Amino acid sequence: MFVPRKIADNYREMINSIGFYPSMLSVGFLLFAIITMSIEYTAPIVKLKELIAFLLVDSEENARTILSTLAGSIISLTVFSFSMVMIVLNTASASLSPRVIPGLITRKSHQLVLGFYLGSIIYSIIMLINIKQTPGGDVSIPALGVFFSLVFGLISLALFVYFIHSISKAIQVDNVLNDLFKDTKGVIKSIISRQEEHNITEFPNFSDWHSVKSTTEGYFKGVHSDKLCEILAQEDLKLFIAVNQGYFTVKGYPFLKSDKDLTNNPDLIEKLLDCFIFYVEEYISDHYRYGLTQISEIAVKAMSPGINDPGTAVKAIDMLSILLIERLKISDINYSLKHAQDTPLLYIHETSFEELLHDNFTPLRNYAKADAYVMTNVLEAFKNILFVANDNEDATEKLFNYLAAIVDDINEHTTNLYDRTEVINMLNSIARISPERGDILLERFEQPN
Repeated sequence: MFVPRKIADNYREMINSIGFYPSMLSVGFLLFAIITMSIEYTAPIVKLKELIAFLLVDSEENARTILSTLAGSIISLTVFSFSMVMIVLNTASASLSPRVIPGLITRKSHQLVLGFYLGSIIYSIIMLINIKQTPGGDVSIPALGVFFSLVFGLISLALFVYFIHSISKAIQVDNVLNDLFKDTKGVIKSIISRQEEHNITEFPNFSDWHSVKSTTEGYFKGVHSDKLCEILAQEDLKLFIAVNQGYFTVKGYPFLKSDKDLTNNPDLIEKLLDCFIFYVEEYISDHYRYGLTQISEIAVKAMSPGINDPGTAVKAIDMLSILLIERLKISDINYSLKHAQDTPLLYIHETSFEELLHDNFTPLRNYAKADAYVMTNVLEAFKNILFVANDNEDATEKLFNYLAAIVDDINEHTTNLYDRTEVINMLNSIARISPERGDILLERFEQPN
């Protein structure tokens, strides 16, 4: 059965919501409370309660006091924890980058803690309302349920300590950068492994293929590749995604190319287009370029006058250089061999190395061009990339093209003799990697603007 795009988009939005796991855990605790009450007074449980009677309450007053105290206390923990989450998100948006917020919201450990709180409250309240008088005048006390409520309350206290520790670490810029770096590198390496496993070097001439126009507007963020490749295999069709992930498309934009003319087959076009995902948030799991962008924006934010943290900017620059070195191992045309033999059915336009340089270093270059310390470290980052990419002529040319823009900015905004000497030393290091191009950069820097 084919899942329409709207349902798929709503599903993604739901599972990435901060309330998804808390809701699921709350339902789980509700079901457990119902199960507890259904077996509370059965013969095997009665015998079990006799064996552990020293752990169970034996009076209505004690049971009500314990359950009321637990419910009220955990409600306080929940309110405080949710407040901490909002403070963290606000701080992250102000001091790091608004783009890191989706990653913080969807952190499962925090959601599970909040879900356990809510579930414990629900469980305690259900046990509380089941303390009632029987027709014979006695009071039925769900002693086992009260015991479980007490256990959940103690676990909630332990989780609260963990939550405070975790949330305080989550806002530290070093931890945020390290998490972004690790996740981004993991996505890049998964693409490298997939391409090495099925190494394809020859690609069709996509310019001769037929365009397929978009029927919606929004940010293209991904594709349900399993379902799409299944359709392509059934229809004996090949498809090329001609735009980068994250590209904003409008209705009628030709963002796909097909090896067959589909003009007279609107139903098939609709089935194909329904496999594509459009939404606003940026998750690293969708594409590694989002991780690069978030690291770059943290670097730019660190250079703002209100924060003034060049050390963080330099660390982010170093991370970008390592990730870009890893990116050199990826082909500019990505592909999927799902539901195929040796020839891919789905080709994907990968964000080029030059585009990544421009998108991630241009904001930083424009914002920090008067800071000699940061710009010298940018040159060092490019030197490290050049050292690895020296055998890649295309990448080397693109790096030196961009280095020319960096050198022009430094030449215009750095007048101090000491700083200019440091820049010259770094350019000399670059010249040792590629003497001819490096000498051109040195001449360019030493010429007055």
